[in-house]
Amino acid sequence: MFMNVNGVNLLPQMSGTNSGAEGAQLLNETANFQEQLKAAEDKLNKSSKKVNTMTPEEIAKRNSEIRDASVQLEALLLKMMYDEMWKTVPKNKLFGEENNNAMDIYRDMYNDELTKQMAENGGIGLADFIYNQLTKDNVR
Repeated sequence: MFMNVNGVNLLPQMSGTNSGAEGAQLLNETANFQEQLKAAEDKLNKSSKKVNTMTPEEIAKRNSEIRDASVQLEALLLKMMYDEMWKTVPKNKLFGEENNNAMDIYRDMYNDELTKQMAENGGIGLADFIYNQLTKDNVR
């Protein structure tokens, strides 16, 4: 029993202590590993063929979904950044903002919408970067 990796046949290491039952177990484990390696290779080949057999319409739809997800991720990260920045701004006693939950809710909703609009209109370029990384191997 041997293992084939990149066209090279490899024999399992067997010494004088690996004889009998231990040697048979080692050969069995090698065969099991070989089967798992072949199954993984077959699965990889099938999945790469599937991507290559997508129609241009399917690729466009998939790329559109990737674009939407990229923009949403950028908006989420911008929102998190805005939330952290607002934590550094002191509450204003003049307008009664010290314990005003309504103002906090309004500011949160405003920042949410603001960051969505920013991401949809180019933002800081993170959505474009993510989109390009996820679609660089696709046919456009």
